[in-house]
Amino acid sequence: MVEELIEKFMALTDEEKFNFFKAVMPSMKEILCKDPKAMMQEMMSVCSQMMSGCGMDMNEMMKMMGKQEKK
Repeated sequence: MVEELIEKFMALTDEEKFNFFKAVMPSMKEILCKDPKAMMQEMMSVCSQMMSGCGMDMNEMMKMMGKQEKK
């Protein structure tokens, strides 16, 4: 099932992928809230790998997120 979802996701345009991501964020928040420490440890690793692939480190991402919250 996960493989099928990945395949369908990969077929989406970048805009569709981004809209999907925004749509599932509330569900992800609920999952993360069940065990925040464990989930964040796992997600930080994934985010770190993703950001390093874009030439950005976690500190830069955290700074950007902080600026977004202040707006």
